[in-house]
Amino acid sequence: MTFLNDLWASFQIFSGNFTDRYGLWVNGALLLLVLAAVGLFLWRSIRLGRRVRHTEAQLNLPEPSKKQNEEWCRKLSQAVSFPTVTGDKEAISQFRSWLKESFPLVFSRLRLLDCPGDGLLFQWRCPEKGKKGPVLLCAHMDVVPTEGQNWTHPPFEGEIKEETVYGRGALDCKGTLCGILQAVEELLQDGFAPGRDVYLAFGCDEETGGKEGAAQIAKQLKMRGLHFDLILDEGTPISTAHLGKENFPAALLGVAEKGQATFRLTARQKAGHAAMPPQHTAAGYLSEAICRIEAAPLHKRLLPVMQQCLLFSAPAMGSLQRAMVANLPFTRPLLFRGTRHNLQLSALFHSTFAATCLEGGSAPNVLPETASALLNARILQGDTGEKLLEYLRSLLDDLPVTIEMVSCQDPSAITDTAGAGYQLVKGAVEETFGRLPCIPTIMPAGTDTKHYQEFSDHIIRFIPLAVSDATLSAVHGPDEHLSCRSYTAGVIFYENLLKKL
Repeated sequence: MTFLNDLWASFQIFSGNFTDRYGLWVNGALLLLVLAAVGLFLWRSIRLGRRVRHTEAQLNLPEPSKKQNEEWCRKLSQAVSFPTVTGDKEAISQFRSWLKESFPLVFSRLRLLDCPGDGLLFQWRCPEKGKKGPVLLCAHMDVVPTEGQNWTHPPFEGEIKEETVYGRGALDCKGTLCGILQAVEELLQDGFAPGRDVYLAFGCDEETGGKEGAAQIAKQLKMRGLHFDLILDEGTPISTAHLGKENFPAALLGVAEKGQATFRLTARQKAGHAAMPPQHTAAGYLSEAICRIEAAPLHKRLLPVMQQCLLFSAPAMGSLQRAMVANLPFTRPLLFRGTRHNLQLSALFHSTFAATCLEGGSAPNVLPETASALLNARILQGDTGEKLLEYLRSLLDDLPVTIEMVSCQDPSAITDTAGAGYQLVKGAVEETFGRLPCIPTIMPAGTDTKHYQEFSDHIIRFIPLAVSDATLSAVHGPDEHLSCRSYTAGVIFYENLLKKL
């Protein structure tokens, strides 16, 4: 003990002597380091600010002839009138018959490939053999239900009011499906032939996972040994006011999508009378488990593609947010804290959990033996379903709660923004809509592309439809709608894309 006291006294003497002799120099050096750090922070912020001031963002919606505008919007209206809710095979069958009548050249000149289930797979052959690989354009025919929603416009009448088509599926996803078919129909009418093989894949049950539609189409693609230079499916749209900034529209190109998993939490306790409850019931333990999960979100991470997304989005940000983006990765904690209330953006920084379906007792005076909940997880790239399962088990290991992984789809690969597929879509966007910024991002929701991952290294999730935040928020909700002008511009985008192949 005496030795330790002597050692500590020696250290204090040395520290005092060092401070007396070199303290001014040390303090000066520290001050210079602080000033240099502040100067670097300001310089990087100013540099990004200058770049932002020179960024042009213009959204020019091309318009077809008046006759084409009326015809195209009428067809979209008719498409929306079919109640193709996932699982309604009769409605899907009627819709397929209508497609054949409405797009006769597509069905007569393209090869409709045999495919089990109600999905559609077309092949549009290039007349000349070339070195270019094929391209796959995707959409889906099914829609989500409307029960329990307060619609002010009928959900399945395709009402057109003030140059806007109202109805379930107008934006998700019949605007995309009809846009692709209308573009092909117009090009066939003009005698156009593609510069490479083009495939069109339309699923019938995307809203419930795609097992009957896209999964069956994928089997056909695998059987034919196909590999695509580009797969373009539904995804993020053209935002007329990116991040809420009215004068900064942008095309958001989804280069990846988060995975999805479902976990079942089950708490068990002895059943009994509610008049004589134990200290902790099954419902209580389940509630504790859910509260823990909500109180302990997974660590946030900034993927390179999201850093790229933030840099391209800087013109839509305020000065403080822009300064945080300019000084990444040093300002990551500040960025995560500053965006925590922006749910859409915050979800792209980490894997998330959300308790959805709950089950418990059958009577108000009976203690249930079991209480369970389904937990929906959206998995960010770098995580897996197994990793999340381990995390949940470690978080709840002291509670009488079992955790089961019901289903899992791990996150997709990330498409290279410098690759030919991304650049092809970017080029078609700029040709159609003018000087419109193209911003890569990650899709928080799932698409049919999860069934097509093995067939391409270049998968883009993007709908060429210009929408406001209000329009986008109506997807899966009441009064879903799409403006005629936005839809017809989308048709022209697909025409331009097909011509560039």
